[in-house]
Order: sequence, then structure tokens, then C-alpha cells
Amino acid sequence: MTTKELANKIAALIGHHPHELIENADDVSLVMEKYKALLSQGKAEGFTPLIVVPSETLLEALEYAKEEQDFEAIISKSYEVDISVFFERRIKEASFDGEYEVDLASEDSDANNGEALNIFLSLTDYTTNRPYPVLMVVKIPTTNPWELAAYIPMGGFNDCPMPQEQVAVFKYWYEKYGVRPAVVSYDIWELYVEKPVKTMDDANALAMEQFGFCSDIVHQGVGSVKALANGLVNSSIWYFWWD
Repeated sequence: MTTKELANKIAALIGHHPHELIENADDVSLVMEKYKALLSQGKAEGFTPLIVVPSETLLEALEYAKEEQDFEAIISKSYEVDISVFFERRIKEASFDGEYEVDLASEDSDANNGEALNIFLSLTDYTTNRPYPVLMVVKIPTTNPWELAAYIPMGGFNDCPMPQEQVAVFKYWYEKYGVRPAVVSYDIWELYVEKPVKTMDDANALAMEQFGFCSDIVHQGVGSVKALANGLVNSSIWYFWWD
């Protein structure tokens, strides 16, 4: 099956919403420009754009998820998620006896050693250092961007939160930071942030939440919650990946 065929099958599973393929883009910045233009258009026309990285694994995950629960069930379950309880439980499970809470409070890290992230990471095929040859942009018919996690119900594997938990977290972050799910693959979410954090105090608090949501970005990524916080100030992109 070609990547274009995969993309079309995924589009059908999502619900036959208007979509287009971006083929052989020269640079990720061009895809970013396309996304931002559609984001502005969607606010006026009542849709939220989502970039999908097609793969057989994502197709299989969506086929399985659709058999388990539909969009309405996921949204309904999201109302039952207590955000504070969710973060408290996830942080405790990921913290290894509080190691990372201590690290967050450490004064050893340089508050200026982080670099803001303002471009999508998961669109690049690192074997070629170019965007994947086929990407798909879908116009999801909702003005509630957190609902995109119910339209694309990936999750529940390894340490990845269940779709209803993703919906609840994305809604909470949307209300605080103007966060919009922007890119999805079978094991990645990237969020576009309209109100990035500006201070280290806010970044520290947010980093703990992100660690609870996706501990892999610390354990297999930046190495500490403090390092994660240092990179959040002024970042318009948040990256989450589950191994």
C-alpha cells in the first residue's frame, strides 16, 4: 500500500472530512505556513486543521480504536477525568521516589540554557532530513480543538494516556495556554501554543504537568524536568512522544 493510499484510508476512518495531501514539501517551514493559514481560516469557517503523518501503524491503531469506542463515548468519558488527580497520579508513577520533583526545584540548572521550540519536529524524516514525502492536512469540523484527540483516538499503549485523558488534558491546556493539537502520528502529538509561557515559574509548573502527561520526553529525552522547563519559555510548539 502506498503512503497516499494509507492517507486516504486514514481520512476515511476519521470521517471523510475535507483533506489534502502535501507531497514532497521542500521544507518543514512551508508546512508550518500552510498549517497557520488553515488555522486562521478554520477560526472563521468553523474547523480545526490537523496534520497527520500517515503510517500503517496509525491506520491499524485507528481501526482498533474505532472498534472499541466512538467519538461520543470518548468525549463523554473525558468529562469524568479529574485533571488534578490525573496529573498527581501520573507524576507519582513517573517520578521514581520523587527524584524529578527534587530536580525541578534544583538551582543547579541554568534557567537560560533551554532553546524555545517553534517548528514541528515530527514532520521530518531524519533518514533524509526532509519532510516526509506525503503528509495529510485534515479540516476537522470542530471549533473545540481538544476534541481532535477523540477524532484520532491513538493512545492506551505503553505509557500513552487514553484518548479521553488526552481530550481532558488538551482542554485544560487550551483554556490556560491556547493549545491546539496540530500534528499526530501513531506515537506522537505536537501541540501549537498560542499563549506560550513567559516566565520560569510558569514553565516549572507546566514542565511537571508535561512530565506527568508524557514522561518519555524526560526519561528518554531532555533528561530532567528542569531541562524541560528551560525549553518551554516562549515555545510555540510542545512535543510529546511515547516509546
